[in-house]
Amino acid sequence: MRGKRSAFTLIELLVVVSIVAILAALAVPALNAANRQAQTAQCATKLKSLGAAISLYTIENQGELPRSWHSAGAHRQSGWAASIAPYLGVTDEQIQNNWAGVFDQHFRSPTDSSEESPFIYSYGMNVHFELDPNGDDYVGQPATWRRLQQIPRPTRTILLAQTRPIMFGDHLMCHLWNSIDAAKNALNHEAHNGRANYLFVDGHVELLAVEQTFAPSQELNLWNPELAR
Repeated sequence: MRGKRSAFTLIELLVVVSIVAILAALAVPALNAANRQAQTAQCATKLKSLGAAISLYTIENQGELPRSWHSAGAHRQSGWAASIAPYLGVTDEQIQNNWAGVFDQHFRSPTDSSEESPFIYSYGMNVHFELDPNGDDYVGQPATWRRLQQIPRPTRTILLAQTRPIMFGDHLMCHLWNSIDAAKNALNHEAHNGRANYLFVDGHVELLAVEQTFAPSQELNLWNPELAR
């Protein structure tokens, strides 16, 4: 006897295709969520590395923090990124010949799609650590916090944060903020599903909503070392 030839019917094929489509629809959001979580973790790791490098820099510079473009030129210093690069394991040759590559590796967040490297920073320094007391008006004047040991609450004071992509925007003029909208305008505050990573002076990183860092109506300010609680 000749054996019967088995084959899928059209209905069976349609059922299989439907099941595959449903599984794919369920898998895509999960994969996207996992990718976002991975990016958040990678960004936090980068910030922790920057914090460690800044700490090493202060050890060799009498406790002083590096400066951003807000004041580095006036003091004949490099910006904070170039200043701490050697403490990230970057060689002089890499700095001179492949700064764009160094910049992308260490100073760009995985969520940053800007193409103007090495001039668009993903992270900005809190400008309170370098303000000129004779020229800047801010709460706490004329106090400055150039050295780590001068900062009253290092566990509650923000050092670096995710900034909006602005040319040479390696610092945050948070002493000028007078509303939550001003903070939102300066920060990439929704980089990670409505929140962003913040590096504190003591080296730890927190994933926070911007309102958890700055809310004038609630007298909350984690940016000004004198007001941070």
